[in-house]
Amino acid sequence: MFSTLQRRLAAGQKVITGEIAPPRGDSRAHLEEVVARLRGSVDAVNLTDNQRGMARMSALGAGIIVQQAGLEPIVQITGQHRNRIALQSDVLSGSALGVHNFTCMTGDHPKNGDHPEARNVLDLNSFQIIAMLRKMRDEGCFQSGVALKSAPSLFIGAVANPNIERVARVEKKIASGAEFIQTQIIFDTARFREWMAEVRAAELHRQAFILAGVMILRKPETAPFLRDTLPGMRIPDAVIERMSRAADPEREGVILAAELVQELLSIEGIAGVHLMSIGWTRSMPMVVEQAGLLPRPDAPGEQEPDGKV
Repeated sequence: MFSTLQRRLAAGQKVITGEIAPPRGDSRAHLEEVVARLRGSVDAVNLTDNQRGMARMSALGAGIIVQQAGLEPIVQITGQHRNRIALQSDVLSGSALGVHNFTCMTGDHPKNGDHPEARNVLDLNSFQIIAMLRKMRDEGCFQSGVALKSAPSLFIGAVANPNIERVARVEKKIASGAEFIQTQIIFDTARFREWMAEVRAAELHRQAFILAGVMILRKPETAPFLRDTLPGMRIPDAVIERMSRAADPEREGVILAAELVQELLSIEGIAGVHLMSIGWTRSMPMVVEQAGLLPRPDAPGEQEPDGKV
């Protein structure tokens, strides 16, 4: 079985993914309301895994709810809080319940979250999680080598930060088995074009699908906050000034994000964009519409992807 996201990418569609932080409670209704807003505007949506080391509904549980509500989930799976046994258990459960897209990450240390006394696990880092999932799927066995009764159906992703990381790091993730890459937030498109030129020189865009990350700004103060708090974040002064001068910052943030989406999608080797916001998921459909990307194309049929990137 192949996920709809995988079939879209294999068919050459420029995909749009979004991102949802699971609730800090058990509200299924909250997730269903978010899905109702996003359905038809994004092709799939990431569920973050206790980001910033803060306890939330699990990414897998939230992903199952999102799937049932009619939107394809991408479950982020991190190594900070679970060991390899728990990680493999979650992946098998997800696949059995129809969740097939997993983005593998190291995750955020609990000392930075709301349970600073929690013990950090970090049994496996992102590279090792990627390789473990490929082994489960392709070799039909656990990381230990013990055979599975049945292999999970998985589409395996990873993240990259073109603002500060060398291309060699994403090359290593692809070599570990990553099939799609979602980047961190891109505002400095000149720097990103240089990074993508290196990606193309190494032909990595032919080995994995690259989705460029776009943050939708809502308030003028968000841009300098991101610049000053996220490691390596590059935000041109022109972006900060544009948001600070805007008569309607929300509207300007949507227009800015749409312009970034259009520019990023025009770069050779980019297979789609990944939209992010800070508590403002309702802006994602506005950005997609402003960028001229509605209606979204129908998903390809159930035939097997040809495996070409």
